[in-house]
Amino acid sequence: MIRAYSTFTTEIDEVEEALDELLDRPFFDRLSTNSVGILYTHYDFVDTGVVHALCERLPFDVVGMTAMANQSEHGYGRYRLGLTVLTGDDVAFSTAATPSLTAENLNGEIGAAYARARAPLPEEPKFIIGFFPYLDDVSGADVLDSFDALAGGLPIWGNVSSDMDMSYKHCRTIRNGVADRCSLAMILVQGDVEPEFIVTNITKNGIRESRAVITDSEGCLLRAINDVPVRDYMSGVGIELHSGSATTVPLLVNYGDGSPSAALAIYALNDDGSILTGGRVPRGATVAIGEIDREDIMETAGAALDRVMGAGKKDALLMASCVTRYFMLAPDQSGEMAYVERSIAGKLPFSFACAGGEICPVRAGDGRYCNRYHNYSFSACVL
Repeated sequence: MIRAYSTFTTEIDEVEEALDELLDRPFFDRLSTNSVGILYTHYDFVDTGVVHALCERLPFDVVGMTAMANQSEHGYGRYRLGLTVLTGDDVAFSTAATPSLTAENLNGEIGAAYARARAPLPEEPKFIIGFFPYLDDVSGADVLDSFDALAGGLPIWGNVSSDMDMSYKHCRTIRNGVADRCSLAMILVQGDVEPEFIVTNITKNGIRESRAVITDSEGCLLRAINDVPVRDYMSGVGIELHSGSATTVPLLVNYGDGSPSAALAIYALNDDGSILTGGRVPRGATVAIGEIDREDIMETAGAALDRVMGAGKKDALLMASCVTRYFMLAPDQSGEMAYVERSIAGKLPFSFACAGGEICPVRAGDGRYCNRYHNYSFSACVL
């Protein structure tokens, strides 16, 4: 069984004051020797040295990332550092991080990091918590596919690091005080734990009824739908794609394996009329166009939280929500976090982060887990 405890600070500049606030918690005296920290933070806490100093003080590994906003049962906000500690007598944790990843070294470095994390564990891990970098030249789906294959298909739940805006220039993943722009960090979890994974994206009311077939694509590159160039197809259904608005048009992709449709963002509009999406868009998969607004965001958050509470687990809850959802709630950008607080505060310990992409396993029709990359989504790992 895993127990979870949280602490936080909003003190960015004074390192010792921040440490006093973070570490002055009685739960530190009740931790098992089997413990690990999950850290979500505004990037300023990295720059001022608070993250490094905190990790130096703690007797267990700390893994995490920068996030546009983060939350725990102690509150929420943008300019905060939140630490959640997972601990237990009958579980074990092992962590590792890659060097900076590139398209050329992807498989080798992820494989080496996974081997380092796997070596100390006496048994096969039950699942992995991953903190993914936002890379300019490698898609998050490519990183996930590599990790999935090298870890033998173990369930991977995690997030892509995020920033205070959509520039992503301050994104970092973190392990033991070392923050890196292009590193993948991981926690392997082994022992008496049975995670349940939950993901919601767009309600039925937010999805157009017409569904079409992807007829020309490669990886995350979408060229044609129903044998029509994708930009022309979108125009034909009344959607004119422009660089400033493309990220607000979700694509609901059904992979035909019995799993729920994944919501994917449009990352780039190419000169040849193709589009780059957040996840895989294989030929033969079907696609529908979605819309997302405040009502939809709140409804899908509520649906996820209903499933969380219905799981009957009370030990720990990890959650993430897409940064696009955060932006689209303006002017009340904290509305989803406030809803989370009203719904589950005091019922179970939790952590929450705004992510640049959500990684959450889904069940295929045969019951097996498939690791999948999502956008526009609310995801949860219930322990």
